[in-house]
Amino acid sequence: MAAKKKVTSKKKTVSRRQTNQRKSKKPVIFNEFKKILVGIAVLVSVCLTVAMIADLFFQPDRIEKQSKVVTKPPDQPEIKPAMDDISENITVVKTKKAATGLKEKSEKPIKYEVFEDVDHTTIEKPIPPKKDHIPKIAIIIDDIGYDKKIALALCDLNPDITFSVLPFAPFGKYLSEKLHKKGSQLMLHLPMEPVEYPNIDPGPGAILSDMSPDVLLDQLRKNLNDVPYVVGVNNHMGSKLTSHSDQMNQIFTILKKENLFFIDSRTAPKSQCKPSARLLRLKFAQRDVFLDNFQDTEYITGQFKELINLAKKHGSAIGIGHPYKATLQTLAKELPKLKNKVKIVRASTLTIIPG
Repeated sequence: MAAKKKVTSKKKTVSRRQTNQRKSKKPVIFNEFKKILVGIAVLVSVCLTVAMIADLFFQPDRIEKQSKVVTKPPDQPEIKPAMDDISENITVVKTKKAATGLKEKSEKPIKYEVFEDVDHTTIEKPIPPKKDHIPKIAIIIDDIGYDKKIALALCDLNPDITFSVLPFAPFGKYLSEKLHKKGSQLMLHLPMEPVEYPNIDPGPGAILSDMSPDVLLDQLRKNLNDVPYVVGVNNHMGSKLTSHSDQMNQIFTILKKENLFFIDSRTAPKSQCKPSARLLRLKFAQRDVFLDNFQDTEYITGQFKELINLAKKHGSAIGIGHPYKATLQTLAKELPKLKNKVKIVRASTLTIIPG
């Protein structure tokens, strides 16, 4: 009996030891598993860190692109899209976005042209014979294609006002059709490179001085095709390009072939337009007065009177204005005063082949 009890106690002792060993194995395995997980997490973190560092060193162009999106060089001009209706508190800078026709407001008034570098000298003309007792003026409204209401309202003042349409303007084709049906004469307002380019962009369809002859003529044809019913051309900006006789000869070759006249807006003091027109026997004229360098009715009235005085002195004169509200208001007031004193004629009437 005693022997049996010893055997039984031994069995119990062995089983207890086995149970304790099993219990002690569990936390050991759990701890090892935790160590493995921690190691994996550390390894993943290290891999991610290495990948980020490699991305920074081997793909710097992406950072550069991102910085270009966020920042804008200080010397680059602000680009704003064109718009439909113009008011005194809206400004438009014509660039490649102008063709979208989007709207954006600003505190500054719209300014279509660059007036700082224009030729302000008075054109000397022969004194007309006394029998030509009625002076003639041509009024050209430039930059048509951005404001529908003012353009059509100006046309209603007098159908002999001439309208010069910018190529690829949001409402260029629409206004060309409307104005043509009303009987107005249309011109292409040809964008040309100014001295201030690229800080000042003449807009879509611009003719640039570094264009090869083939590229230049191709762009000119595209511009002419974009504006229907044109019978002549004048320059938009162009203080640099109109000073280059080679480019003007190339342009006038096409105009001569298409039987179109050219009117020099005289944005460059040393314009080569007249010599080129003389060389190619192209019908030609020059702007005498800019009517609305400043959007002020009193100023525009003074410029309009200067136009009339030049017409009385020389027999004819050409004034260029823009679709400003102030210009519309001034012409609506002043044109009725011209009855039987000064005759408004179409721009083509005052063009001749330079002698």
